Amino acid sequence: ANKRCAFNEKILPWLAALAMLIIYGVTLNHWVTTASIGNAAKVVQWDSWSLNLQAPLFYLLTFPIRWLPGSWQLVALNLFSAVCAAGALALLARSVALLPHDRTRDQRIRERSDYSLLSISTSWIPPLLAVLACGLQLTWWEHATASTGEALNALLFAFIACSLLKFRVKQEDRYLFRSALVYGLAITNNWAMIAFLPLYIIAMIWMKGLAFFNGRFFSRMFFLGFLGLLLYLVLPLVDILSTSSGAGFWQLLKAEMGMRKNILLNFPRYVLLLCALSSLLPIFAMGF
Repeated sequence: ANKRCAFNEKILPWLAALAMLIIYGVTLNHWVTTASIGNAAKVVQWDSWSLNLQAPLFYLLTFPIRWLPGSWQLVALNLFSAVCAAGALALLARSVALLPHDRTRDQRIRERSDYSLLSISTSWIPPLLAVLACGLQLTWWEHATASTGEALNALLFAFIACSLLKFRVKQEDRYLFRSALVYGLAITNNWAMIAFLPLYIIAMIWMKGLAFFNGRFFSRMFFLGFLGLLLYLVLPLVDILSTSSGAGFWQLLKAEMGMRKNILLNFPRYVLLLCALSSLLPIFAMGF
């Protein structure tokens, strides 16, 4: 049973992700789409005259693509998205394999594996089904085969969720520390992660209990999250060095923060409610 659980957690996710990466590679977009043209224009420097104050992590990770020959740049950029999407699927499969199966009395009677991980002979089906359902979904495939930046955001989100689930099994704080650092990076790259922050904190308190408020633990979590947020400083520095706009560093940083604030405060509330019905509500249900 434990060997089966180890296979589902450590080997199956990467096999499934590799298969999906091959599919994305075969169907890879070799040009731009309406959704990816903005990112492509920044990376390959078609749009070098305007300020770039969004997604600093995406900027840093795709910066080496500028050194490639022009005919390879767009393909490499889209391939980067395919790799990120496949990595996110691997973490999704691992997360499904780490879900506990001791929530009900019947489960506790029947499931005897360590940490109550699913160990029946068909336990490989849920992780594989999760990869197929997500990876072959049209919108996911579109973002995986064209560089919209969403695949990287999904990879960061999947890493954080998987880290929380691994902490439940291993009870080692290093998984939470990693998630805090990556969460800070994810916030700088995706404004939606700011809205998810309360849920992230609630999840940690739920699992960690009162130990979450331990001074040493809390200070380390705060420091690592703040370290990730320092990525906000990258793009204002880059814009100062690469453009002649005449704007100062603090002015550019203020503009960057202002854009995030406007997006969060002006985002239609009914859209948030509809998104919550299809995503957050099931998460709460599974949590209970």
